[in-house]
Amino acid sequence: MRIAVLGTKGVPGRHGVEVVVDSLLPELAALGHQLTVYAYSSYACPQDDYKGGRIRTVRGIPQKNLEMITHMWSASLETWREPYDVVHIHSTDPCLLAWLPRARNGIVATSHGQAYMRRKWSAPARGMSLVAERFFMRLPQVVTSVSKPLAAYYAEKYGREVKYIPNGIVLREKPDVGFLKEWGLEPEGFLFCSAGRMDRTKGVHVLLEAYRLMNSRLPLLIAGGGSGSDFHYLESLKRSKPDGVVFTGFLTGDALYALYAHARVFVFPSEYEAMSMALLEGLSFGTPTVYSSIPENEAVAEGLGYSFPVSDARALARQLEEVLNRYPAAVERGRKAREFIQTNHSWGTIARRYHEIYVGLC
Repeated sequence: MRIAVLGTKGVPGRHGVEVVVDSLLPELAALGHQLTVYAYSSYACPQDDYKGGRIRTVRGIPQKNLEMITHMWSASLETWREPYDVVHIHSTDPCLLAWLPRARNGIVATSHGQAYMRRKWSAPARGMSLVAERFFMRLPQVVTSVSKPLAAYYAEKYGREVKYIPNGIVLREKPDVGFLKEWGLEPEGFLFCSAGRMDRTKGVHVLLEAYRLMNSRLPLLIAGGGSGSDFHYLESLKRSKPDGVVFTGFLTGDALYALYAHARVFVFPSEYEAMSMALLEGLSFGTPTVYSSIPENEAVAEGLGYSFPVSDARALARQLEEVLNRYPAAVERGRKAREFIQTNHSWGTIARRYHEIYVGLC
């Protein structure tokens, strides 16, 4: 089937939705689908053969409140030029224009979270995001969500079935410890947090307060600061950080995976998520993981890591100390987590579920 992918900045994926699309491309191509990803011209380059699919770039207005909708408009018009069987829109906000793309068999839309929950957006932007959610629920032929609690929320509020299809992960071997030299680290000699896009909902301020309460001798490394970050928030964190905290900036590839793999504990204090790729990464390496108890995190990590009440710095400090004091048991739980993630979150398994939806539309 010929499938157009809209609503994403493009591939290669660096974080978030882009990583999901990038990871699904070769798996869906192997199932016989011909995918075309419509990407921002400021993000990607046109390619005729990328992991079995195509990348086409479209122009938009590079202004914060107009960038997404103008790119979606341009990409939607492009679907009129080619005979696509299915259009797959990733994210709810682009569904403001879900009436515009053209496809023979229908439109699929996937929610990767509720953008209006993120505090960095203005009131008008959050209002438009709420309107987009209604379009997302009413216009596509099939709607899915990467979050089980969010799928249940949609079903209860709008009275429509939302298929739960989680994100996947690439199970990697641990990168060489040589990547730790840049920060003067030893394996299992540091704590690690990965935030990707840095904003207040990531809960890094809670982690800094917990670290201050612990008075730990282990350094704490925090990676993040990619596009879409709240840089005022990030700078305030850097100014107020206690001794022992290192902000690495935005990382990708083995430099990032080495920190996941060789940390003594991975910490994920987020206050809001749909389904976090970062949380999956930590669990997939078998690193003992401490995470906030929001329902979206519990749906992924319950029984695989150690939770603490969201936004509670004292509880986070106590949980980290408990894990460090009983470390052999935490390592064993991490080993079981890696096995579980390998079985239940492979991209091949997830691609087959999307394949079933595409075929069902025919």
